[in-house]
Amino acid sequence: MTVMSAHLVRLNDALLVRGGTQIFSDLSLTVEGGQRLAIIGPNGVGKTSLSMVLSGRLRLSKGEIELLGHDVRRTDIRTLRPKIGYFSDELAPRLGPEMTALQAVALGRYSGLRSEWFSLTPADLLEADRLLQLVELSDARDRTLESLSSGQRQRVLLARAFCGTPQLTVLDEPTSHLDLVARELMIVALERILGEHHRDGALIMVAHHLEDLPSSITHVLVLAQERHWFGPIDEVLTAQTLTEAYQHPIEVHSLAGRRIATAKTHPA
Repeated sequence: MTVMSAHLVRLNDALLVRGGTQIFSDLSLTVEGGQRLAIIGPNGVGKTSLSMVLSGRLRLSKGEIELLGHDVRRTDIRTLRPKIGYFSDELAPRLGPEMTALQAVALGRYSGLRSEWFSLTPADLLEADRLLQLVELSDARDRTLESLSSGQRQRVLLARAFCGTPQLTVLDEPTSHLDLVARELMIVALERILGEHHRDGALIMVAHHLEDLPSSITHVLVLAQERHWFGPIDEVLTAQTLTEAYQHPIEVHSLAGRRIATAKTHPA
């Protein structure tokens, strides 16, 4: 295993091609410990694919990537995955429906999908219990995943992504498919985990809407079809940048420490 740098993530001149289609190119960024990076942009620009690259689940077609200081091209990625938390909707159907919420969270430490494949320790279960408290699901610890509402399951998956206190956690649209109240519960749960359980770790979060972002986001990557913008949130998340990225007039507003974007109606 080759150690390269102290950055938790370093991407340089990255190119990704899938099925003969170029997903993104010439993409460079770095993420340090404690930073909170949001990835936003129009549909179809490769946000989910990038989240898979940054969590070690998809390899670049060309370019350099270091995760947790290791050159991925010269590293067995399986050795890094326990240190990289991951949230994606595609995980839910892969977890056994009879699994309890407590088991599902505790297995996050091992990126495990089946409870019978692992021997969970008292320490594993204690941390899982703590995370379920942070997402306000302590009373659901012994309930099966299939008995939970979709919003509750997503909060279980959120807690799972932080089990084992990973150095880097990648969340792919954790608020997708949630109603207004469930979305707010998810964001509050995420803020609580970041403040009480994951202060020094880095976060990368893919989102469709600005209002899905917690107020603690520090940096933003805006992806568009032929270019991208990366930097501190106040410099990047502007009406001008979003208007260029979406090729449509966008306004950005602040409310209670969070941002909201609205698409303006074109003049008749």
